[in-house]
Amino acid sequence: MKVLIMVIETLATILEGYIGIMFAGLLLESKYEERKLRLLAVTASFFLAVVVSLLNHVELFSYITIVFGIVSISIIVFILYKCKYSHAFMIICFYFMCLNYLDFLGITLVGAVLQDPDYSNYVVTTYGFLRIRQMFICKGLLVIAYFCAKRFIKGKFKTNSFKQYMILTLAGGIGVIYLINSSLELVNFEDVVNWIVFSVIIVLSWALVLLYEKSKHEEDMTRFMEMRTALLEENYKGLSAAYSANAKVYHDFNNHINVLYQFLIRSDSQSALEYLDSISEPMKTLLEHTWTGNEVIDVIINSKLKKMQDYNIKTNINVEFPNNSDIMSSDICTILGNLLDNAIDACQRNQNKENKWINITIRIVNAMLIFKIENGNEVVPQIRNMQLVTSKEDERFHGWGLKSVASAVEKYEGVIQHTIEDHIFQVVVSLNYNRIEKCQM
Repeated sequence: MKVLIMVIETLATILEGYIGIMFAGLLLESKYEERKLRLLAVTASFFLAVVVSLLNHVELFSYITIVFGIVSISIIVFILYKCKYSHAFMIICFYFMCLNYLDFLGITLVGAVLQDPDYSNYVVTTYGFLRIRQMFICKGLLVIAYFCAKRFIKGKFKTNSFKQYMILTLAGGIGVIYLINSSLELVNFEDVVNWIVFSVIIVLSWALVLLYEKSKHEEDMTRFMEMRTALLEENYKGLSAAYSANAKVYHDFNNHINVLYQFLIRSDSQSALEYLDSISEPMKTLLEHTWTGNEVIDVIINSKLKKMQDYNIKTNINVEFPNNSDIMSSDICTILGNLLDNAIDACQRNQNKENKWINITIRIVNAMLIFKIENGNEVVPQIRNMQLVTSKEDERFHGWGLKSVASAVEKYEGVIQHTIEDHIFQVVVSLNYNRIEKCQM
């Protein structure tokens, strides 16, 4: 019987550790594929259970054991997931608060129903049938709570609200400890009422934090749209200026023809060539080369190409574009313009001349449009949560170019991928698109 009890105790501890590690996975990004992560979580939980079993032989319920569990599982989470240790520690503190809340809420409810004032004290200090029965009840509640959490909170941890989460976790932990000590002294229906009141307070507190998160998110989205509009306006201003210069040339076409005619009548071909070169200067940037037949892409490439030449950046261009696609010109401008600006900025920071280069590739693959921008790179870009972080010092547009690209890509259910290897930075954007059939007249 004693061996069976020890086996059940060990399995329950493994379950607690495993759910704690996997719970962190609902909020953080793993460093490993899911199958390997689960294997590592089970292995780590087994070794933790061995240590906890040894500690339980000293004292069956101890806050020292709880602290050991929090610290050790936090370290495991830090190793298995992409996060700061402080975030891992806070998440596991929250998990242990919930774990002990469920355990002692269940113990208090059963003790009150059985009208046994010493029920909780007996369960947490004595091996036996009552403890095993209560363990099944509490671990069942834990599994149910985990699956509920898996459904409702996956990926919703925001690091910018870390302080609010930590304060709530500490306050909740203090409340749980107080109620645990109260239940250990004597179990009655008054304790049940205290647990219910505490539950309501905790739920309302977290609801307030979530509402605050939602309002902050809406503010950020409003600001994002304003900045995105500003970036688009900035790109279009450059294109508009070039078009305006050409419009002026076309508007004065007759006057220019007359001047050229006068030069040619006097057989002054040199002056005619110089004058022709001067009036065609505004058109050279835009009309120098037709790359795809798509006006927006051609204008962007030609305008950026001029900038690259000014900075002595070598360029290789291999592009095409589907006819009649449903990809909006503004989104093309956002994606291609920002990616090329980032590549140019990176090349400007490079010290070695051989690393000042950019390759531009746009290809059609089945029903997908692929943008691939490669550039020489000497400064390793910052990456946070699998996302590129801008290195620009301009606070007004801090990071909004990258966010604009991500937003435009999302509209077409596309993806952004990047690789960094041997002083080469590559970003690939894949967009899904549909063809728009032209109406036949």
